[in-house]
Amino acid sequence: MQVTAEKLNGREDVTLTAYIQEPSQEMENTATKPAVLIFPGGWYQFTSDREAEPVALAFAAQGFQAFVLRYSVGSNARGFEPLKEASAAIAKIRDRGEQWHVVPDQIAVCGFSAGGHLAGAVSLFGSHRPNAAVLCYPAVDLGQADSEAAKDNPIIQSLIGSNFTQADLDKWSLHKQVHHGAPPAFIWHTWEDEPLPADHSLKLAAAYADEGCPFELHIFQPGRHGLSLAAPITSSGRSDFVEPRVQAWFRMAVAWLQNLFQTP
Repeated sequence: MQVTAEKLNGREDVTLTAYIQEPSQEMENTATKPAVLIFPGGWYQFTSDREAEPVALAFAAQGFQAFVLRYSVGSNARGFEPLKEASAAIAKIRDRGEQWHVVPDQIAVCGFSAGGHLAGAVSLFGSHRPNAAVLCYPAVDLGQADSEAAKDNPIIQSLIGSNFTQADLDKWSLHKQVHHGAPPAFIWHTWEDEPLPADHSLKLAAAYADEGCPFELHIFQPGRHGLSLAAPITSSGRSDFVEPRVQAWFRMAVAWLQNLFQTP
C-alpha cells in the first residue's frame, strides 16, 4: 500500500491523504477499485484521529481505495470552506482515477458527526458530488435561529459565525436541501446519542423518502456520540467508545456499497 498526503487548495492545514493499493497480477479482477473518501468529525472545530486513518484502513481491507480529508476548521471554516475542499477532493480523486486505480464513477463519501454533515452537504450540493454517501451519526438540522442552542452550536459558529438568520441555518440543514437525484445514502445513528440525537438522521431519512431517493437507515439503541468503528481500536482505551452491537454498522455499510457498485 502506498500512503501519500498532499495539500489541497494551497492550504497547509487542508490535506488529502491517500491509501492506495497497487494492482496485483494475482488479483486482476480488482485492479481498479471503488473509493471511499472519509471526513472525520469534530464539530468543525477539529478533525478526529479516531474517525480518520483507522476507518480508512478498515475500508482498504475490504477492497476500497481509501482517502481522508483534513478540512478547514474553526474560523477557517467560515463560509463553509470545507464544502469547497470536499468538492475539490472528489474532483482530484476522479481526475487521478488511473493513477490511483479508482473506478471514477464509484466514489463514496463517509463522514462522522460534523464530517457526516459535510458528507451530506457535498452529496446534495457540492460542485463535484460522490456516487454514494455513508453518514455516521450526522449533524443534519441546525435548528432555530432564535434558540439558545443555535447560539451555542459550535457548527454554526464555525461555518457562519455569531450573526445568522433562519435562512442561513436552513441553507445548511441537510433535510431541507434533499432533492430528487441525491446520491444513495447509508445512514446510521444511536438512540442514546445526546449531543446529536437520532432525530437528525430520522429527519434526513424522511426527506430522502419524500423525494424518492434511495437510502438505508439503521438506528442502534446503545451507544454514545462519536463511536467511530465502535471497536477497541478507536476507543482511546475507554469502554464507553466500545459497543459490540454497533460495530455491525461497518459490515453493513460495506455490503451496501458492494451491492450498489456491484463489486467483486
